[in-house]
Amino acid sequence: MKKYPFKFLDSYHREDKGIFFGRDEEIDALYNMLFQSSVVFVYGASGTGKTSLINCGLACRFEPHDWLPLMVRRGSDINNSLEHVLNSAGGAFDTDIEKKDLDKDADGLGSSTGGKPNPFEKIIRSVYEKTFRPIYLIFDQFEELFILGNLHEQNRFIETVKAILASEQPVKLLFSIREEYLGHLYEFEKKVPQLLQKKLRIEPMNLEKVKQVIIGVSEYEDSNVQVKEGEAEQVAEGIFEKIKGKGKSLSIQLPFLQVFLDKYYLNLTKDRSRKEEAIFSVRSLKEMGEIGDILVDFLEEQVIDVARELKDTYPEISPQLTWKILSPFSTLDGTKEPMGISELCERLPDIEDALIQDIVNAMVNRRMLRYNETTETFELSHDTLAKPIAERRSAEETSLLEVRRLIQNQVAVNENAREYFTEKQLLFIEPYLDRLKPSEEEEDWMTKSAQFVQEQKDLAARRKLDEFIKKRKARQRWLQRIGLVVIAALILSIFLAIKYRNQEIKAEQAKVRFEKAKNYANELLQLVMKDRGRKYETENDSALRETLRVERTAPIENLVTPMAAVTNFSINDDQYRNFVLWIDVPSFRKNEIEEVQYIFCKGFVNPVRISKEPATSFAIGYLGWGYCPTMNIDIILKKGDTLHRNYSFTEYFKNNP
Repeated sequence: MKKYPFKFLDSYHREDKGIFFGRDEEIDALYNMLFQSSVVFVYGASGTGKTSLINCGLACRFEPHDWLPLMVRRGSDINNSLEHVLNSAGGAFDTDIEKKDLDKDADGLGSSTGGKPNPFEKIIRSVYEKTFRPIYLIFDQFEELFILGNLHEQNRFIETVKAILASEQPVKLLFSIREEYLGHLYEFEKKVPQLLQKKLRIEPMNLEKVKQVIIGVSEYEDSNVQVKEGEAEQVAEGIFEKIKGKGKSLSIQLPFLQVFLDKYYLNLTKDRSRKEEAIFSVRSLKEMGEIGDILVDFLEEQVIDVARELKDTYPEISPQLTWKILSPFSTLDGTKEPMGISELCERLPDIEDALIQDIVNAMVNRRMLRYNETTETFELSHDTLAKPIAERRSAEETSLLEVRRLIQNQVAVNENAREYFTEKQLLFIEPYLDRLKPSEEEEDWMTKSAQFVQEQKDLAARRKLDEFIKKRKARQRWLQRIGLVVIAALILSIFLAIKYRNQEIKAEQAKVRFEKAKNYANELLQLVMKDRGRKYETENDSALRETLRVERTAPIENLVTPMAAVTNFSINDDQYRNFVLWIDVPSFRKNEIEEVQYIFCKGFVNPVRISKEPATSFAIGYLGWGYCPTMNIDIILKKGDTLHRNYSFTEYFKNNP
């Protein structure tokens, strides 16, 4: 009998080996990592196929006698789920005391070392001795521990992992987690340093992998879906482009591909039993037309169909009511949350139980929900369905979930380490209490919190009253002192008046001295600028000050100018010239220059002369008759930059014959 090759949103398992395509590289990498480390993490975006990679791809690389895979999902508590899985495989705690020891470690009240026998060593050994196969603990959808779990549960699990790794038994740990939750592993990694040493990222489906899927389906003999001969690659490209849409991404999400392929098949056959044979072709693909948001459209279609299907039995049913029943299966963070029927009915007290049950059954038949017989809970068939469901919630539904999570997280911690609810939190919780139906322990803690808040308010009021009395007494003492201060102030005011008149006289004298000093400063300014050149001699004081301001603030490269002077003289009737070169720069900016390099032209014995003397304006000199028509001068600044300047002796002698 022909087999339908698409799993819709269900994960692939060992028996699906013949129809699992597109992940050969990742399978090989994961298989090799497991032989290199006791702990391996598989991570990627929601819907990249992490679970299928492990349950089908990896499983098919092992012979059944080579490994004992034990799949662990959080359920209501990951520690209880792990214990249940190990018990089912042949291991068990010897006593309740061993479990309590681990609980103490999780609350920081004990130590997982301390010389006591490790209870998990016995459990793992027991499982191994009954199977004689290496144990692989596979923690699927590990992000649920951080989304749904509390601090106590997380800490206890960390202690458990430490115990398992310390057991020196043939056991490996394989975790599957959504990549956006890797940051939640910070505390975990601090206590288990090897945690993330081996990790594998599962990439979304690119065009090449989509081709592998379509070609694999076309070559699978037992498939009831075939691809028209010679069109496999074109069909794959067409599917990829339709799902990608107008975006520029080079990949698509796997759930979109799964839903699209199922929709493509139904569009061709109209057979919901998925037994009819179908042929994919370029032509039939084009006939599907444009598609929108695949998952959102799919969800809306299912919700509308379910409401229509049950309309005769429940006239009050509507798509909005169906969305409301689906809402509890999605967390605040847009991930799936397992839910039993009884708990679902408690969360939706205003909806008839029978209607809830029938809608859940209809969603199971449409593969929107799946039932877990082990935990007796229902959950969304895939994480990617959770986000669009969460986005359809009303503000009131979101607030209700926030309140529920706040209460559960607070009360789940050991009472010795638990914090009271604040007044703000209690006010936030109060409007939703009738709908929440908190447990006895939760109600008791809220009552204790309210009492604690009131005690703190009473204590604050007493402190405020004591502070008021203290301030009033202090005020009376100050009033007594003020009378004395007023008398002293009158005496002081007379004294100050006399002193003030003396200060006025001194101020007038200081003003005269200031004017004299100002005139003297201006004279000094004129003298300073005269030394800089004749061009400053005729400038007024205001212009000179502006010149000084510019020379202090302008970039030094704007202030540096090479200068030269040549004098003629004779020795024993031989004619010589005395050449002097220097750098004209404001004296208070010379400390910015490290050295000046004067580069001579060909024919000079010393091609480079260096001056580091700011006192001489970095001058050099030489006797002779010859000169370079153009001197290259490099001014090295202390900050590391180099200023390049030229000086033309040709121009100099032209202007000074």
